[in-house]
Amino acid sequence: MSDTGVRQRLAAILAADAAGYSRLMAADDRATVTALDAARTVFQRCIESSRGRVIDMAGDSVLALFETATGAVDAALEIQRTLGLDAARAPEDRRLRFRIGVHLGDVLEKPDGTIYGDGVNIAARLQTLPEAGGIALSAAMKDAVCGRVAAVFVDQGERKVKNLPNPVRWYRADVPGSVEGISVSHTRTAEQLSALPSLALLPFRAAGPDVEQASLADGVRIDLQQALVKMSGLILIAVGTTNAYRNRDVSPQQAAAEMGVRYLVEGFVQKAGDRARITVSLIDGQSGQAIWSEKYDRALDDTFEVQDAITERIVTELDVKLLSGEPARVWRKTLKHPRAREAWYRGMHEFMKGQPEANALARGCFEQVAKLAPQSSLGPTMTALTLWWEAFRGWTPTPQQSIERAAEWAGRAITMTDADGQAHTVMGHIHLYRREHDKALELAEQAVAIRPSCTHANGHLANILYYCGRPADAADRLKQAMRVSPIHPPWYNALLAASYKEMRLWREAGAACQEALRKKADDLDALLVRIEVNRASGDAAAARAIAGEVLGVKPDFSVSTWAGTQPYRDRGMLERISLALREAGLPE
Repeated sequence: MSDTGVRQRLAAILAADAAGYSRLMAADDRATVTALDAARTVFQRCIESSRGRVIDMAGDSVLALFETATGAVDAALEIQRTLGLDAARAPEDRRLRFRIGVHLGDVLEKPDGTIYGDGVNIAARLQTLPEAGGIALSAAMKDAVCGRVAAVFVDQGERKVKNLPNPVRWYRADVPGSVEGISVSHTRTAEQLSALPSLALLPFRAAGPDVEQASLADGVRIDLQQALVKMSGLILIAVGTTNAYRNRDVSPQQAAAEMGVRYLVEGFVQKAGDRARITVSLIDGQSGQAIWSEKYDRALDDTFEVQDAITERIVTELDVKLLSGEPARVWRKTLKHPRAREAWYRGMHEFMKGQPEANALARGCFEQVAKLAPQSSLGPTMTALTLWWEAFRGWTPTPQQSIERAAEWAGRAITMTDADGQAHTVMGHIHLYRREHDKALELAEQAVAIRPSCTHANGHLANILYYCGRPADAADRLKQAMRVSPIHPPWYNALLAASYKEMRLWREAGAACQEALRKKADDLDALLVRIEVNRASGDAAAARAIAGEVLGVKPDFSVSTWAGTQPYRDRGMLERISLALREAGLPE
């Protein structure tokens, strides 16, 4: 500390400014001030949630300081996603958009919290470089966060900027799969694919047709998937999508292109007595060539050590940064008991079939894992998941009993040191079912923190966000979930439609409804949203026709019974939706 109380330190700085602010004020000053106030609220929320501090919000500009580089970039990405959705509601010539610059550099900080110095100046100049709605990063900031945030960085070269003696190299930050925070596309350029590692684990082949060989092959792949899904900076395609390639004879290039990934992992598993031979290859999806291929010949007692070795090799090859930087957060504890390990593999093999009888068989296996390996969260977690699935999918005549049992198993799992986040997702939805919204949101966010690349964790967090009255955040999470699972269930699209509907993005809501109904023509949730979409467009006749379709799908449908199953935090929101359904002709 100097005599004046000013200290110099390294910090992450965010500077932002509204594009075309003077023009907007001249056209409609009252509406522009209202939009600016709303934008300031978004900046404040996103900055504080990323451990940042607002330094100044003078006029149409924003200056903020962050403790971490990733916090600054995460905040910038979230701000632009949210503001992009807000701006889309206004006519093109009335949209309030911001440019954001983010830099990692030295600042001088006074006791009152104000900051000065080159770091601030560079951030301020960076924000002038991108297009409206864009984000510019300095080279120092890009190097600090590359592979650690959900964005790709496109080199824009050096630019001479006002009042700085040397040119500044800057990078444009793009969010994969989004255009102004609204549209979703699974098509990515080669440049984007090379900037952010994206990976799919294809179904591992087994040496023979027997269940024991197939269970081992599925178990090895799923455990590897469970380790990789806990890493940030990696787009990992969900198992539900990759399972579609189990019996398809396609080239690596075709599979990679269809899933929108750069890398594939292939495997072959052979069991002989108490030994397993596992061959794994990492494939470049563009060239179809193997980057590396290794064979592991081990005793089954140390099978999980093989997964750890494979995972570590993939991490090394792709230079993926771990979420916390601690390998202990990723590597699974070994199931030492051979019968526990066999039960785990058999359980996963049955669980992935997605059928009622197989789900019941899987639960029996996972309960055995919990008994034989009480120190591991694997058994309780998967037991809870099978119970939740049977209640959620209507596979049991006693759903309430299944939910209560799922809560017991999930509560047990989330207290264990190796909890992998899946039990948090289950327990979060049980809290939502009980209308305990804050607890539900807390657990769902913890699940995503543990499993940032998990489609189910992101999708189910989106569901809770929607019912908590945060449709824009729900839509954002859903798009992330869809990116890692191009083959996803219709309820993702139906929930996206509902989120867009609550944001008054009627065109996008209608398109999402159409996609949900394409996948499942009798999707009740999508039909109900479609009623509101048609009413909003003034087509009451179409809304009444869709109400007739609802009764065709579910003849005993009643608005009051349906409303009783909907855990909305805001009762007014539920009452508004219920009124629209009644006015379309659905019975009370």
